[in-house]
Amino acid sequence: MERSVQAASTPGAASDGVSVVLAARRISKRYGTVQALADVSLQCFAGEVHAVLGENGAGKTTLMRIFAGEEVPDAGEVWIDGQRVDFRSPADARAAGIGMVHQHFALVDSLTVAENLALSFAEPGEWRLRPAELAVRVRAWAQELGLELPPLHTRLGDLPVGTRQRLEILKALRRASRVLILDEPTAVLTPQETQQLFAMVRQLRTQGRAVLFITHKLAEVQEIADRITVLRQGRVVAEMRAPVADLADLARAMVGQFTLGWSKPPASRGGEVLALRRVTCEPAPSGTSLRDISFTLHAGEVLGIAGVDGNGQRELFEVLAGLRPPTSGQLCVAGKTTVARNPKDALSAGLGLVPPDRRREGLVLEMTVLENLLLHDRVLGKFTRRGGRIDWAQAREYGQQLVEKYGIRAGALDAPVATLSGGNQQRTILARELAAEPRVLVAVNPTRGLDFAATQFVYAAITEAVSQGAAAVLISTDLDEIVALSDRVAVLYRGRLSESLPPPWDPAKLGALMAGLEASGAGNHAG
Repeated sequence: MERSVQAASTPGAASDGVSVVLAARRISKRYGTVQALADVSLQCFAGEVHAVLGENGAGKTTLMRIFAGEEVPDAGEVWIDGQRVDFRSPADARAAGIGMVHQHFALVDSLTVAENLALSFAEPGEWRLRPAELAVRVRAWAQELGLELPPLHTRLGDLPVGTRQRLEILKALRRASRVLILDEPTAVLTPQETQQLFAMVRQLRTQGRAVLFITHKLAEVQEIADRITVLRQGRVVAEMRAPVADLADLARAMVGQFTLGWSKPPASRGGEVLALRRVTCEPAPSGTSLRDISFTLHAGEVLGIAGVDGNGQRELFEVLAGLRPPTSGQLCVAGKTTVARNPKDALSAGLGLVPPDRRREGLVLEMTVLENLLLHDRVLGKFTRRGGRIDWAQAREYGQQLVEKYGIRAGALDAPVATLSGGNQQRTILARELAAEPRVLVAVNPTRGLDFAATQFVYAAITEAVSQGAAAVLISTDLDEIVALSDRVAVLYRGRLSESLPPPWDPAKLGALMAGLEASGAGNHAG
């Protein structure tokens, strides 16, 4: 394994004549007591895909935000084409030809697709943009890139996560004349969409552009990267050329000791804890209606629900979470028919909820880590005294226990949860929900955007809860995740649920069900 070279000459041209488009020299950045980056140097060449790996909190996104002009380093320099630059805003970076696709979308949910794209597609000095002209530009650009667009009048907040990700990519590519930064770009894409993205990336490479590619999926690195830089705890620990002969070496550089892969023990089924009987509901705006959904779930097992994003996953979660009332059918928890009118009703009935978007739906970013750990009716009541006062001493002791048990890396319990990395935010949600000892955990894409160490932790936490008698509904667009954790698998396609399939699973059959190429099974019961 090649080690990183921290001292570099003027970052203008490599010895083989290939130009260095973008370079960092001895970059450092601190947030309070957390050293996010320490003396980091990196070079990205024209016409290459440079993968940046590391576990959550390693400093990957911080470095990319510095390149994108969204953060200013405490020390160090950024160079473009052999010239030192001092970005003070994202506009400075865009003017230099750097575009970034964020892991957490930089879109305005209350605006339409057209309104979100308008700023990116307006020409310099163009203050008035007619909708018809905008539509022509956007559609032509999307067609050139091979990206499918939703209706331009659709409100962003009504679109599935995967569709919003495509819009982020479209926006960034519009301005990325020199460098495109992709932060976990495939986390919510289907395998087909991922291959479309990779085709675009290869096209950009042939055009001489540089692509910085952040991912936690080692197979993607093998497929798309030319060179790899590994960060750990804010420092460069390794550099190497791709493909890597032994992925275990790469994983070890990221996280130290590890177990590659996951093996869940077989379920020890108990009594029935959850049943949906012929549930139908209207769709979310631009969503998919659920049609006659039925399944049963027993204590001690995980039911995996696979499917391409946008086939009713959000609607199913919202029915279970009390956010969307079914128009017909029944929801039963522990044999009792339940009418969940809001999430509080769902939690009171014994459900634990890990929503699809941890930042928008799972956490209150302005609140502290401790406050977010207490945001559960069955938890907060333990520390609420007469008159509605909270016993903060006991609450802090409880919060500290969860931080230690779930390995939440936070500077302090009083730190805003927004300052945590994505993996630690997800650990915070899991800690809160599992500490309430739910009968059923409902989790949607629980490892989206997480590195492989954090992914392994999530798998272990869910498996432990199930082994102690809970049950889980795992709704995921990641087929590998479904196969790793599930005892039975059903496929959701256009609002209909297939019959459940026991292991071993044939990937071809699951893929055919996900694409609607095979009948979903008689009776539409996953029981």
